[in-house]
Amino acid sequence: MEFRLLGTVSVDTFTGPLPLGPAKRRSLLAALLLSANTPVSISRLTDSLWDDTPPLHARSVIQGHVSRLRALLVGADAEAYGVELVTLGDAYVLRLPETLLDSQRFEELLTLARGQRSPADAVLMLKEALSLWQGPALSGAFAGRPLQAAAHSLEESRLATVEQLARAYADLGEHNRAAAVLRAEAVAHPMRESLAAALMTALYRAGRQSEALDWFHRTRRLLADELGIDPGHELADAYALILRGDPGPDAGRNAPEGHGTAARGPARVGGGDSGSSGGPGGP
Repeated sequence: MEFRLLGTVSVDTFTGPLPLGPAKRRSLLAALLLSANTPVSISRLTDSLWDDTPPLHARSVIQGHVSRLRALLVGADAEAYGVELVTLGDAYVLRLPETLLDSQRFEELLTLARGQRSPADAVLMLKEALSLWQGPALSGAFAGRPLQAAAHSLEESRLATVEQLARAYADLGEHNRAAAVLRAEAVAHPMRESLAAALMTALYRAGRQSEALDWFHRTRRLLADELGIDPGHELADAYALILRGDPGPDAGRNAPEGHGTAARGPARVGGGDSGSSGGPGGP
């Protein structure tokens, strides 16, 4: 039995996923799983299931969803896995071994990866952690404010893990692989400056300087057009590194021959070359 939050909220069993039914029941399950082994009050569940003013019979609706969810778990022999949905006064608690919850395994793998001395071992653990994701977190649920905040937090953790994986590849000197994992996320999150800066650095260290500069100009224009702001220090520092021809302390053993002879000069983020139309508008 496996409980999933990293994608569609679901419960997988040997005979297939449990038929959880409507989005609000998935929301209820998600709220209980996000606080696994901890009581979740009726009030908290109400906030998770309704964005605006809840109906007068909200408590009855929640009780109905709890009863149906409990029946599904009992029918799937959840107790044999140490899973139990319990009523505690004005709250409910879903008791389960944390190894059955994908988000907990994700966090455990991140902790293990951070403790590795070998970048190759860290890469393996980070890739395994990211493989647990099957889509946007908490999909299929009606996300009230608490669930929206939880989904955002999980997504931030996923993106940070992608950046960590790219750094591990860079430690191995595998800058093209670092660029490959960063590019898809940079396209999906075009104004996330940390992703753009990491991608620029990876491209540059892979010997793809013109692509790196194109990405800077693309991101600078988006920030100006959409938010009315200039690049922050991460993006500016990555741009300056490229203009200096600086391989950086962790450029790795796969840096291209002649890497240190790239164009040199001060970074001028607000004007001059950085203010030109630069590279193409897409990757």
